[in-house]
Amino acid sequence: MVTLILNVDRDNDYGMKAGIEGPVTGYGDCYNAALKLISVDPEDSDANALFGTIKVYEELKRKNENVEIALITGDDDVGAKSDEILSKQLDDVLSMEHYDDLILVSDGAEDDYITPIISSRIRIRYVKHILVRHNENIESLYYYIIRGIRDKKIARKFTIPVGLLLLSYGVSLLAFTLYYMVITKSYVLNPGSGAVMLVTIVLGAYFVSRAVELNQLIVKLAVNMKEYSQEAKISLLSYVVSFFIVIIGIAYSYESTVRMVPIMNKILLFLTVFVWWIFASFVSKELFDAFDIYMEERHGMSRMWYGIAFSLSMTLIFYGMINYIRYIVGFIPLSVMTVYFGYIIAGILIALSASAVHKYFSSLKNKNGNVMEIK
Repeated sequence: MVTLILNVDRDNDYGMKAGIEGPVTGYGDCYNAALKLISVDPEDSDANALFGTIKVYEELKRKNENVEIALITGDDDVGAKSDEILSKQLDDVLSMEHYDDLILVSDGAEDDYITPIISSRIRIRYVKHILVRHNENIESLYYYIIRGIRDKKIARKFTIPVGLLLLSYGVSLLAFTLYYMVITKSYVLNPGSGAVMLVTIVLGAYFVSRAVELNQLIVKLAVNMKEYSQEAKISLLSYVVSFFIVIIGIAYSYESTVRMVPIMNKILLFLTVFVWWIFASFVSKELFDAFDIYMEERHGMSRMWYGIAFSLSMTLIFYGMINYIRYIVGFIPLSVMTVYFGYIIAGILIALSASAVHKYFSSLKNKNGNVMEIK
């Protein structure tokens, strides 16, 4: 009877921090993996969990049980993607040798999501959790807040929602304050509401920027722009043109709707005008990219035309639906709305046609590729 002692790192801390790819099998390799991770991040519970797995292995070995040890790692995108990777790695481990049952060792409830996947392949003998004890001297609120902000996993689950909530509240308060100032023609800001507005906007922007790593995105954008300029690609110009088309679209849409009343009709009409400028921005970028594809003799022209056709269909449907809302509210008559129904139908037909054509040529391309491989 052979028992597999399995440790699961669902969020792939071993890969992200220590550069270790799963699956890891054998006592020596698992010990080295745990040692490498705890050297990189002494506070990571996954390293402690793997050391706990090694301890279970040693205890059962002393009882003369036939056991093996393995580590499987998932992905930092915890969910379907990580569980799919874990499933494949588990199949690889189980194919190496016949195991009668399995002992699962994990660092908490998050890894238990893999239990149904494991139980569908092999009998689970029992599950053991490794709980890490902390020094009471460092268990302070400040320590955990700072650690949580720096931890990507916690940031995605906590700081993004909180940041968006604070930011939306602050921006909404700012918008209503400015609106109130305009209609009352009183440009005196209440110190209390101004302080709340400033604090919520700053905190919200800070939380969101830390969670999405805004500084790294800016650096990446600057590097990409430098590479585009050095390679003399037309794609750099496409971003500039697309950006200014959007800005011009905002100005034109505002000018077209500013004289309309009431305010709801202004907003709806602004959207119906502005959506065409968004479409124009997308088309201009795709055409510039098409020039790059043509000059570099790369494939992708068919996908570009499919993208343009599909975005046109979405624009027509959005344009028709917004005007349908205007008809329901009573801003436009039924005789005008019948024309906008035509836009919706045309958008649906273009989307279906573009999808059918794209699927046909994709299947034809795959068929030709398979024929070439056979030859």
